[in-house]
Amino acid sequence: MNLSLSLSKKLIPKNSRRVSKPVVSIAVVSVALGICILLLTFAITTGFRNEIRNKVIGFGSHIEVAHFDNNYSYESSPIFINTDLIANIERIEGVVHIQPFTTKAGIVKTENDVEGVVFKGINANYDSLFFAKKLVKGNFIMLSDSVTSNDVLISETLAKKLQLDVGQKFTAFFIQNPVRQRVFTIKGIYNTGLGEHDKRYILCDMAHLQKLNDWKNDCVGGLELLIDDFTKIDPINELVKDALPYDLISSTIIERNRDIFDWIRLFDQNVLILVILVIIISGVSLISTQLILSLEHITTIGLLKALGCTTATIRNVFLFLSARILGLGILFGNAVGLLFCFAQSRFHLISLNPDNYYVSYVPVDVQWLQVVMINVGAILISFAVLIIPAHFVARKTSAISALRMD
Repeated sequence: MNLSLSLSKKLIPKNSRRVSKPVVSIAVVSVALGICILLLTFAITTGFRNEIRNKVIGFGSHIEVAHFDNNYSYESSPIFINTDLIANIERIEGVVHIQPFTTKAGIVKTENDVEGVVFKGINANYDSLFFAKKLVKGNFIMLSDSVTSNDVLISETLAKKLQLDVGQKFTAFFIQNPVRQRVFTIKGIYNTGLGEHDKRYILCDMAHLQKLNDWKNDCVGGLELLIDDFTKIDPINELVKDALPYDLISSTIIERNRDIFDWIRLFDQNVLILVILVIIISGVSLISTQLILSLEHITTIGLLKALGCTTATIRNVFLFLSARILGLGILFGNAVGLLFCFAQSRFHLISLNPDNYYVSYVPVDVQWLQVVMINVGAILISFAVLIIPAHFVARKTSAISALRMD
């Protein structure tokens, strides 16, 4: 057996009267808390980022193509859909789905309430997976290219405010010359947790909005493009721009929701600050523990030197001691952190106000690569920090002076 490892096992404080025993316990707790906090920080940050980003993309798309003069207006100028335009976009690597849409502002009137909303018209080609997961009642609207549907999908926020339910009808007015109205039937009720979007949008058959705007079937308000890799959204958007005619423009979901994505970017800054603080606190705790262990065994160091042990051997003894403390801390920290992540993802123990945070509970997303990097990083940083005081104590301690202190 390695001499340094064997000696380190003999120096483990087991006597309750030793000063180092409670210090070692505190060091283990400190490392465990540090690992646990880092695991939770990365899991919650990743969860927030993915959850909010997926919700925003679900309402819109990764990339949106519209008329050049729209300026993000709900009353959009029409774009003409032809096979050449669609073919040019489909040839771009990374674009996996293209769906047309049209938006139009309207007013919903019931017996007791009036509410301004935005109708988003979609067709049978619409990717309904996102809203299908967010349904709280009813079903997604069934659309056909041959028959216009009067069914709509309304948010739970609007349904409660207007006192409407699945199967009920309501009248919508569209302010134009002349004013027009339509009667719709609620097919389903959704809740995404994005308050600003939920209280605004109603999904309907795009054919209604085309007729209201006096557009032909090949005229739409815009195109929504879904891509296979969010990290490539900017280069893909540049390729889309090159494929468009002069009167069309494309924009990413980041550009259309700048405030939300700027808020998400703040997470990374907060994580960096927290990581630095955890490293400093855990490092100071480990260094203090190692120095206390060294001072408590100063005569042992002198005896080992008198017997001919090298500085490297004595240094490794205390590094093995620190490794035991670090190992216990990492083990407990991972156990507590991962257990909490599992409980939170399953039972949603901590809830949030969706109007402020866009989600109704704290989302967690454990990425195992992050878990491995946190643990490996903790080990490497800890030993990089500990090797200096361990080497200093082993090198500077004199055998004669240490034995005289006994």
